[in-house]
Amino acid sequence: MGLSGSIDVNTLKELPNLTTLSFMNNSFNGPIPELNKLKELRSAYLSFNKFSGQIPANAFDGLILIKKLHLSQNQLTGAIPASLATLPKLTELKLDGNQFSGKIPDFRLPIQTLDLSNNQLEGPIPASLSKMDAQVFAGNKGLCGGPLKACESPGGSNSTSNDGSGSGSGS
Repeated sequence: MGLSGSIDVNTLKELPNLTTLSFMNNSFNGPIPELNKLKELRSAYLSFNKFSGQIPANAFDGLILIKKLHLSQNQLTGAIPASLATLPKLTELKLDGNQFSGKIPDFRLPIQTLDLSNNQLEGPIPASLSKMDAQVFAGNKGLCGGPLKACESPGGSNSTSNDGSGSGSGS
């Protein structure tokens, strides 16, 4: 569509039956809109824009109906908001191709579709996501555990080799 600027959520609030928001493949910039003002929202597709900056930890509080959230290929930074991990109906989350950093929150419910690839995430993959395919986490050099390499224990001893030879026991 070629739209740019920012999204005025206060105007969108005037649409009480708005359940899907799709502004993919545009040039919207600045912080992501305050989606938590749209209480009936079930799907938000905001990938392939120029949204930037950190997302507040409570940005998704109150979005109890949201099932799908796509924020891929923007310029978002900072931690993945903890409020995402508590959304009761969330089944699809795409945050790939941003600059998120820090640890992945521990999601309470199993997500069916997840993409956290190509960010700057680090630390152990939460147990709730440990059965996901390794591609979900690709391009995050600091991640470990789950389908990726084992995490080093704090004392430095673990069951995998640190010399790159692959001679660890693998268990």
